[in-house]
Amino acid sequence: MIDALKAFYRNHRSISKIVLLGLFLRLFFTLVIAQYYFNRPNINLDNDTTAWMTGLYNLIYNGEFTLMLNNELAAYCRMPGYSLFMAPAFGIVSFFYYLQGIELENYSDKWYIILKITAYLQIVLDTVSIYLIYYISRNIFKQHKIAIIAALIYATYPFVIVWNPVCYSEIPSLFFALLALALTLKSDKKYMLALAGASLGFAVLNRPQFALIAPLMIFFFYQKYHSNFKNKLVNMLAFFLFFSLIYGAWPLRNYIRFNKVIITQDLRGFDNWNEDVIAFMQYIYSVKSEWQPQFSAILQNKEVVFPAASYFTKEDSLKLERAVYLAKNCGRGFSEWAGYWKATIPIFDTVNDCSKEVAGLFDELRQNQIKQQPFNFYVKVPLQNLKKALFKTDLSDNASFARKLGAYLLYYRTLLILIGMIGCYIIFKQKEFRPFAVFATSFFVLLYVYLCFGTSPQCRNIEMRYFLQADVIMLIPAAYFLARFKVMDKILNRYLPEK
Repeated sequence: MIDALKAFYRNHRSISKIVLLGLFLRLFFTLVIAQYYFNRPNINLDNDTTAWMTGLYNLIYNGEFTLMLNNELAAYCRMPGYSLFMAPAFGIVSFFYYLQGIELENYSDKWYIILKITAYLQIVLDTVSIYLIYYISRNIFKQHKIAIIAALIYATYPFVIVWNPVCYSEIPSLFFALLALALTLKSDKKYMLALAGASLGFAVLNRPQFALIAPLMIFFFYQKYHSNFKNKLVNMLAFFLFFSLIYGAWPLRNYIRFNKVIITQDLRGFDNWNEDVIAFMQYIYSVKSEWQPQFSAILQNKEVVFPAASYFTKEDSLKLERAVYLAKNCGRGFSEWAGYWKATIPIFDTVNDCSKEVAGLFDELRQNQIKQQPFNFYVKVPLQNLKKALFKTDLSDNASFARKLGAYLLYYRTLLILIGMIGCYIIFKQKEFRPFAVFATSFFVLLYVYLCFGTSPQCRNIEMRYFLQADVIMLIPAAYFLARFKVMDKILNRYLPEK
């Protein structure tokens, strides 16, 4: 094994150096910077991590993937991919404690070991992803220079590095999606394409955004296989069959078990995402692109002022005032959030829980916004979302230096996106590479349009990690554009020679 690695390094010095650089940066961030950047006791644990932990625990010990036993909504409020990704670490730790006669209990102090193992596994996978970016780029463009630039950008891309130590689904979803693309380009053998389909299916179970890639994979097949339509069709069938088997098991389970058609997840299973909070979020995103400061004002029992668009009619103004009053005083979902001004309302307290009325009022107000101000709903607010998604910076006065530096790096992200768009345009003009240009551009546009213009409960809530998948794919055409400059030849020849 060691001899094989040494031989690979001798024959592929440039990509080997970039992979080692990427590994160093990921370890350095995890061991040195992450504590200051996240400013919390456990850098591996974030808000959603506990949900995946609970889902895995209940799956193993209670036979049901759910966040809360005897609660239907909790059984499909989170997709199972990342819980399954954590399972090997859970098994390793459980086995060693079993040998010592110690049972691994839910949320015990042993969980931090599982999170550590999972985090370092993510670092390993993301380091491999650097090579996958190189492999994909080289197979598409047949040029070492383009591939090495793409790998270098990904290896040093801060918005990937920052997620390596956090037990969230960003890193594994990226790895399995990139692995699917690489396997599709590697061989036309049916078993290889079956593995590619299964890999993309698991990526979707981690991050549902990757479902948009599935139909676009046709362009990958088109680029790889130029002849024999029958063979091309059989190859695509093998891919999509195993993609459907892996990803399709989730909606199939939901339909068989609960008679519900749920292809991703339903957030209402979380106490703090009760129907009243979701209805408020849906309403506020029909008026403006941020739910602050109104949301915090409700939690803190302060005066809540909405934009002028909210007071379009006297009737709506009165309904909004009542909805806010009820949300402050008896909205159970609001009471579950940190900072709520009085005691949390218990889940079975039907006397003090007015969530249904709150949700009904906000839903009605939202429908009135759509009817009365369609331009604001369908165009103005989504364009504000798009602007925030492409050019967002977050510079709060009380942020740490590491956080502020990260916010400034968002300009670097925007620059790479713009360069990637230019690269896609240039690639599209070349017939040989046109399928990839269509693939990259379509995925980018579809994801951004869906998240910024969509109307489902999980849309319009703009977080940079939701766009990470499309941003990473756009790094490849960005590398294609940068490779056109002669200065890149001088830099690569000097610091990263091919052999």
